Amino acid sequence: MNIDAVWGSGYGPVTEDTGKVGVAVVGAGYWGPNHVRTFDSLPDCQLRWVCDQKPGRLQFIRERFPHVPLTDDYAAVLRDPAVEAVVIATPVSTHRDLALAALGAGKHVLAEKPLAGSAAQAEEIVRAGREAGRLVAVGHIFVFNPAVTRMKELIAGGQIGRLCYVESSRVNLGPPASEVNVVWDLAVHDVAILLHLWDQRPIEVTAYGSRYVHPTLVDVAFLHLRFADGGMAMHHVGWLSPEKVRRFVVAGTHGSLAFDDTRAADRLRLTDRGVDSRVGTRDDEASALYYRPGEVLVVDLPAVEPLRVECQHFLDCVRRGEAPRSDGEAGLRVVRVLEAADESIRRGSVPVRL
Repeated sequence: MNIDAVWGSGYGPVTEDTGKVGVAVVGAGYWGPNHVRTFDSLPDCQLRWVCDQKPGRLQFIRERFPHVPLTDDYAAVLRDPAVEAVVIATPVSTHRDLALAALGAGKHVLAEKPLAGSAAQAEEIVRAGREAGRLVAVGHIFVFNPAVTRMKELIAGGQIGRLCYVESSRVNLGPPASEVNVVWDLAVHDVAILLHLWDQRPIEVTAYGSRYVHPTLVDVAFLHLRFADGGMAMHHVGWLSPEKVRRFVVAGTHGSLAFDDTRAADRLRLTDRGVDSRVGTRDDEASALYYRPGEVLVVDLPAVEPLRVECQHFLDCVRRGEAPRSDGEAGLRVVRVLEAADESIRRGSVPVRL
């Protein structure tokens, strides 16, 4: 049943050629409305449809965006020749089927994180996009955060030297309902940031995780990743913390970068190594022993919304035929790490090679 048939033909799709990229958003639950708001506000986008199978969610969109066409019929969305791209903001268990159907219909795809619920499914999506000649992008929103963008520039410019290790903490009170555990819910963000900043793939994942409060899912976890050059990363995620923590630190041989997304200001700080006269000093030397922390520089960041940057970037890639910054291959690499973390926890926290 097409919901527009119930709510009136005045909400049906427009058909004129506007020169804009025709986009359909599938899923109007928690995050989907943010995509609706953002794509609807972009001047080079025509929001053709919002699709959801729950009438209440469509009603929610209709009350806020009365001009946007609504439907519960995904097949009708895919039949619309003016829809060039489909944004999938549904539970991860549905990503594979929805993405494959969209790519099979000749549409570009932007799927929310994670790309799929397994590496095998993610590989299917990437392969289908390649065979169809269509773009696959993944909504790793922190890759478009200005702090992460600036971190990558500073690392590439040698500001902190050779990367040594990364540590992060992403904790809060857990969601009331989730179909994925805390690794797939929260660590997905930090793994995406890590792989974006560190231009190599980890070779091994060891994860520790337990279920304490949630009836079925791991709700606290620690992920340890090793790289071939000796670098490492440690990510802490949890649903039990009374405070929201969003901290990501990259340490190098010449200094470090600290990103705290909970701060209203000074969210990114660059710190040099400092001085420690005790290192290499003989016990009998007549010299003062001291150490001081490095100088801290607050890095200026533009006041932009990461989701808007992500959505505009996707539209630009569709128009130009360019690979997205966070493409299907990047999404697949993240899923492989998450899957390895799950396997490590399931096998008693043994290291899992990638």
